[in-house]
Amino acid sequence: MENEHIEKLKSMAKGKLAVFIDAANLEQSVRDMWVNPKDIPAELKHFSTDQLRLSVDYKKLKEFFKSIGSVEMIRFYSADFQTESHRGFMYFLRKGLKFVLNTKPLKEYDDHMPDDPHRKANFDVEIGIDATFYMNKFDTLILFSGDSDFEYLLKFMRGYGKVALVFSRSGHVAKELPPAASHYFDIVDFRSEILCIQAKKAKNPAG
Repeated sequence: MENEHIEKLKSMAKGKLAVFIDAANLEQSVRDMWVNPKDIPAELKHFSTDQLRLSVDYKKLKEFFKSIGSVEMIRFYSADFQTESHRGFMYFLRKGLKFVLNTKPLKEYDDHMPDDPHRKANFDVEIGIDATFYMNKFDTLILFSGDSDFEYLLKFMRGYGKVALVFSRSGHVAKELPPAASHYFDIVDFRSEILCIQAKKAKNPAG
């Protein structure tokens, strides 16, 4: 039996769907989530909850939204970390899952100590422009982000008759977004559908 949140999503999502993922915002939200012992799969039962973490399973995410409606596009906005593993991950998203990628290098700011630099790659402008440019291709915008800067975009989309849905996490979503959206969904209520549980990587004692 489907949970009430999935039923609500199906009732809200109309026509063609476009999924826009603010990767840094989404992954930070998930990184801070607590692993419920009831959710731990059998093969990981020998780990304690503090040895496990939640992460986004992008293949599951795509399949889940395909089960909700007709997915016109999934657009993924991420910093380019310029590592071999990240390049492989991005290749998988682009070639394996057919995501549309938008990347740029991390920008380093001078407001932190040298051994703890402040690095960011914001995509507010790119997401706003792309969503507006492609708005004739979808009926429902699904935004994975809790950034307050998207309040205007959500109101704009709704003003043009689009359904604007926000997925984020309690404690990571700006107070402006739920009222601006057609509906706000907490990622924790969809953890079985779009997340997976993994063992944390052991830290290298050598640093």
